[in-house]
Amino acid sequence: MIKLLKYDLRRNANLLFGVMAVLILAELALIFWTTLALQLRIGLGIFFFGLAGAVLTINNMKVFDYNIHSVSRRLLPVRSLSYVWSSLVYGLLNNLVVLLIGVGFGFYWYSQDNSELWSGSGLSFYFWSMVSVEVIFSVLFAYLLLYMIIALARSITKKGVFWVGLLLYMVIAIAIDWIDRVLFDSNRGQPLFLVNIFRAQDGALPNTSTNSVLLTYGQIAFYLLLCIVFLFVIKWCVEKRIEAE
Repeated sequence: MIKLLKYDLRRNANLLFGVMAVLILAELALIFWTTLALQLRIGLGIFFFGLAGAVLTINNMKVFDYNIHSVSRRLLPVRSLSYVWSSLVYGLLNNLVVLLIGVGFGFYWYSQDNSELWSGSGLSFYFWSMVSVEVIFSVLFAYLLLYMIIALARSITKKGVFWVGLLLYMVIAIAIDWIDRVLFDSNRGQPLFLVNIFRAQDGALPNTSTNSVLLTYGQIAFYLLLCIVFLFVIKWCVEKRIEAE
């Protein structure tokens, strides 16, 4: 797994450094663009971080797809699930770097405007800890779901993989959301991301953690079970493809 991770980092180093450099330059440009309203600069800054996250997520999917069907299997023979672990670590490392950059710029923007925009900062440490754990769990679940979609699509067809994968994602995501609603009376409307951090009250963010919408123990068990199922499906698809070749 470590060898595969190093291989992926070296192979994608230019893209990763490029995204981080562009993100930092864009944020610095917003800092010095003083003629633009502060709230608009903050909004654009958040947009740039979201865009960087989207690019890195797409890259992570491409890394996993590349590894399960091409050169890595011949150059770096590893166990089937090592493709999953290396891709997960690869994605989490990239997200961690973006998060650290975001924290740095976030402190700067907070120093410039500590108004109601940052009212969530008054919430308890326990609340933010629970939200952080759930966000990490949600990211891992999303990655595993997307890895399974890619593995299934590669197993089903050699052409039109994207469209087959998109159809599979829509069907599976809708099914998961429906089961969540039936079993746990959930009304999230978020089959990919499992966390709602805030519930608005009178158009403002709440001042206490009692309004957070966190996963119940039953839902945690349900999504953990799904993660195990995803791993078994990925393992079966990868081994099936290796045997076919």
